[in-house]
Amino acid sequence: MDQNDLELLQTVPLYHLQAVLKARRITVAPHVFNASSPSNDLSATASTPVVLEVAHYLFDTTSLSELLQDLSELEILLLRELVLCGGRANSRDLALYFQSSGLPMGEKKDEAPLLSEQLSLGVSADSGLQPPRYPPAHPHGPFELAVRHLLLLGLVFWGRQTHFVGRDYSSGMHDGVLIVPQTLVNVTRRRWRFENAAILPASGVVEDEDGRLQAFQRTLYLYWSFVTAHGNLALVNNGLLARTSLRQIADFMAVPLDSDQLRLETDHPRLLFIRLLLMQLGLLSARQNMLLPEPAEAFFSLSVAERARRCYHAYVDTHFWNELIYLTDLNVRPAPDPLLPAHEEVLRARQQVIERILGEEPTEWHDLTAFIARVKLHVPYLLFPRRYGPRAERYSQGSNPYGWDFRLRRGWLTHREGWHMVEGGFIRTLLTGPLHWMGLLQIAPEKLAPAFALSRDAVVIMRDIPLSLSPLPASRLIVQPNFDVVVLAPISEGMLVRLDRFADRTSMEHIAQYRLSKSSVTRAIQHGERAETMIAVLEQAAEGDIPQNVRYSLDEWERQARRVEIWPQATLVEVDDAALLDRFFSDPELRSLFRRRLTPLMAEVGSAQLLAVQQLLWQQALLPAFSVAPDQGLLEASSLPLHEPQWTLHEDGRLEPVYAVLDFYVLTEVARFCVEDAETGWLRVTAQSLQRALDEDITLEHILRFLQHYCLHGIPGALVIRLKLWGGGYTHTQQIHVEHAPLLRLSDDVLRDLQADQEVASLLGSEIVDDQRLVHVSTENLAQLLELLRQRGFITMASDDQHVEKTGKTL
Repeated sequence: MDQNDLELLQTVPLYHLQAVLKARRITVAPHVFNASSPSNDLSATASTPVVLEVAHYLFDTTSLSELLQDLSELEILLLRELVLCGGRANSRDLALYFQSSGLPMGEKKDEAPLLSEQLSLGVSADSGLQPPRYPPAHPHGPFELAVRHLLLLGLVFWGRQTHFVGRDYSSGMHDGVLIVPQTLVNVTRRRWRFENAAILPASGVVEDEDGRLQAFQRTLYLYWSFVTAHGNLALVNNGLLARTSLRQIADFMAVPLDSDQLRLETDHPRLLFIRLLLMQLGLLSARQNMLLPEPAEAFFSLSVAERARRCYHAYVDTHFWNELIYLTDLNVRPAPDPLLPAHEEVLRARQQVIERILGEEPTEWHDLTAFIARVKLHVPYLLFPRRYGPRAERYSQGSNPYGWDFRLRRGWLTHREGWHMVEGGFIRTLLTGPLHWMGLLQIAPEKLAPAFALSRDAVVIMRDIPLSLSPLPASRLIVQPNFDVVVLAPISEGMLVRLDRFADRTSMEHIAQYRLSKSSVTRAIQHGERAETMIAVLEQAAEGDIPQNVRYSLDEWERQARRVEIWPQATLVEVDDAALLDRFFSDPELRSLFRRRLTPLMAEVGSAQLLAVQQLLWQQALLPAFSVAPDQGLLEASSLPLHEPQWTLHEDGRLEPVYAVLDFYVLTEVARFCVEDAETGWLRVTAQSLQRALDEDITLEHILRFLQHYCLHGIPGALVIRLKLWGGGYTHTQQIHVEHAPLLRLSDDVLRDLQADQEVASLLGSEIVDDQRLVHVSTENLAQLLELLRQRGFITMASDDQHVEKTGKTL
């Protein structure tokens, strides 16, 4: 016996316990009730000894099992639903569910049909509808009589918050919480076995017979292809599409709206959902207020079921979509940001509703109103946890986790109508919005009341059942001699993405039609495509050769387009033996690592294949040198990239290579101020090559810094002098002059005073300027020094040194 059952009996009026014992024909000793309150006190409850005695009879599992056999169909349905709700539910909510679901207690009320146009544009299923009217309690109604009988049998009880007076406790007309004792809950679960989990298959096959999953994937592709074909779409500061971009995408997607309705992207939730979902999948991105396309071939090459599952999880497990923003007939204050991420409670509520959907029988139609009423029974605190305050105040700004006021356009919300307008509106938006748009749910607007159905394919996708590995349907195309390309059904979006790269789409109906043109092929080549790749795609899909004139035209258009090329982000490999590249290009497996061979020693590496090529060279016992192209020329760069020395610089200006293969970018830069030496084939710095570089606005300082950085042991001292003489490095003094001794060495103030003395000043010579230097040279070394200076090019006048040699003066 459960302790909660004993506590429940202590809240039951004493007279009702006596009535239950009498109805179940249970006889107890007379003294049991003698010590209790007088029988005329209808509010008296049983004492603890009475409860312990009575519970022994009321909660006997054998007698409870026998009682279950004698219940009517409606009573079994009521008790079953209460047990599924966890053993407690509001009686009027339960009555509303039974009425709306068409169970045998009354007739359903007809509701206005839905419009398919509203559903396709994302309008809520009950746009303009009022909250449901609860069925009035009737003393002789079937629901009330069934509840009364269950109360008399002691199978259900009223909750503590229900305080009835008189002998109304056994009436089924009241608005209160019905509670099933835990002992009975355990008995019914063992007896009816209605909570056993359905046996799910180990793997599932998604057939998509009605094509709804495929239709949504085609919509995603069309939106992505529009952004790709029309360039970058503009976004306004709040993150929504600009009106011009919205009008373009709406016309392309054939949204049946008037031009006056094309105002904000939030007015068309389905278009906004598609864009945000593509961004969540990484197929679109927003940068600098522009909507940009991202590579999508890998995604669209997947099967429809795999793509549908990725879209489903991107919606269910992330915060990019907020259903509360799209509630109808409600005012939310303060107005939320149109792109406000969903709150954690919204995410949790979304997953709870989906669990309730998956609990319904697939392939059958389920009334939407009845489903909402049942969710209220099972999840009464959906969206608004109990800890945030009483339910009567949950729609006020300070009593919910969102900080919003939820109001009707005509006034405040009560807690009962508020549930069906806010939580119920949330459920309607979820079902008729994202789940319906993605093809997981089917909505029946042609019925009198809105209904939905869950397909078995949707169960496989939403339950994460492993998908059966089945080959993707191959898209077959026909290439005609007039350059038209026809893609036959079934059309794969992966094939369409590949064709979009080099062909122009002309129509998209049951078949897709493209046209090859010089402009489309040139555009593809500018984005890195090659004619042989285009031909391979066409031949593989056509399952044979394409017309000869089409093949020839593709090759010719490529030759014309590649006469002048600029390769951004290109990766090149250079070898010192052409036989190595010959071996790589002759192997079909290794050939895929490279794009094209530029020279016998150089080839372009395929995109994202750099690591594979490096590993390939390591397997050939080769250690490749890795070089990254600088952002600007090395000679103009303020800081040179860190790199090992490439040459040894000799005094005659020759650059002897250190490695057999030099860094391509460093070699390109050094060739700007060097010429090829005829004898050795090395590069060499000469006066003429240096002057050519200076004419191209390359400064001498940059050249000296470059040679010092990339030459082993730097620049020889004798060569530094010649380079500066050739390049005008000695700007102030172009030559060395011989000064005649004797010289006076004195301080600055003494010199000023002597120059002021006219007699002394007439005997003094010219003053040596401050920016020149005097060096002592011994007399015996003077002749040798002058000869060396003459060889270096510093001394051009022979008269000065000849005079020094005769006079023997010091320098």
